[in-house]
Amino acid sequence: MMTPPSLRRRRARAPRIGRFLGYAGFVTRAVAMMIDLLIIFGVWVIGAFLIDFFRRTSGIDQMFRWLTEAPGWLTTERTPVRDLLFSFFSLQFFSFLYFTVFLRVGGATIGKYLLGLRVLRADGRPLRTGRAALRALAYALSSLPLYLGFLNILVDDRRRGWHDLVTGTVVVYYWRDYPEAFVARGAAEP
Repeated sequence: MMTPPSLRRRRARAPRIGRFLGYAGFVTRAVAMMIDLLIIFGVWVIGAFLIDFFRRTSGIDQMFRWLTEAPGWLTTERTPVRDLLFSFFSLQFFSFLYFTVFLRVGGATIGKYLLGLRVLRADGRPLRTGRAALRALAYALSSLPLYLGFLNILVDDRRRGWHDLVTGTVVVYYWRDYPEAFVARGAAEP
C-alpha cells in the first residue's frame, strides 16, 4: 500500500526520542559542571577585558564623565564594593543565560555534551524554555545549604539533585546510535 506524501512528511518530522543507558552519576555530572564553569568564567573574563578595552579606547569613558559632572546629573563614583557587586551579578546573569540557552536549544550544556549527557523531562521529552530557565535558577537551591542538593544525586534512585526534583528533570547518558540502549520514555518513568 502506498503512503500519501502528506503522511510521509508528517512521519519524517516526528521528533526522535533519544536513547540512553541510564541516569548520569555524581562524578560525571560534577566533571561536566566543572567544564561548564570553566567555560563561563573564561568567556566572562575575556568579555570583561574586551569591554574594558573598548571603554578605554573609544572615548566613551570621557563622555560618561562629562555627563555625570554636568550640573543636575547624579554622580556615580566607582567604588570597590560597587564594582564587586556588579561583577558578581553580571557573572550570575551570564551563567543563567548560558545554562538556559544551552539546555533549551540542545538539551545539554557544552560540558554535558562532551561527556555524553542530556537533560530531559522526567517523561523523556526535551526541555522547553520555562523549565530550562527554572532549572538554571534551581541550581541556587541545590547549592545554598552546603551543596546538599547536589549530594542528593548520590542517594536518589534516578540520580536527581534538588534542582532536578523541583523541575521534574533527569540527566541521562545519551547516545543516538548505541545498540543496547533503551528508549528514554520507558526508562524515565517515575
